[in-house]
Amino acid sequence: MNIMDTVSVLIPLKAEYVSIARLTASGIASRLGFDIDTIEDIKVALSEVLGKFIEKTPGAGRVNVDFLCLDDGLSITFNLPDCNIPYLFDNEMDKFALAIISSLMDEVEIEKQGHGMIKMVKKLGKAV
Repeated sequence: MNIMDTVSVLIPLKAEYVSIARLTASGIASRLGFDIDTIEDIKVALSEVLGKFIEKTPGAGRVNVDFLCLDDGLSITFNLPDCNIPYLFDNEMDKFALAIISSLMDEVEIEKQGHGMIKMVKKLGKAV
């Protein structure tokens, strides 16, 4: 798995900026060769993650979204610097959102200690 390019977007944790991250994901995924249905899946998963960050940390600054173009897919990492969210994806509604994300992406990794970090990967050629 070679990293080809990285695109980073730093956005405020406000709902009105989620579309910027979605548009970025769409453009990058399209360039990598994902089909339109898979691109929509990636955008839904991205929206679920950002929605939970916004819900759990209202007005808490910004989130950095790194899009890593891989030779076999796309990795998206969300980082909330200086923000500890130990209860992220712990209640029933959160677990439902996590189930959606997990069903749409090939890999999902959550780190709750020290800062909020989520990494999700979608591989080229893998059907949901």
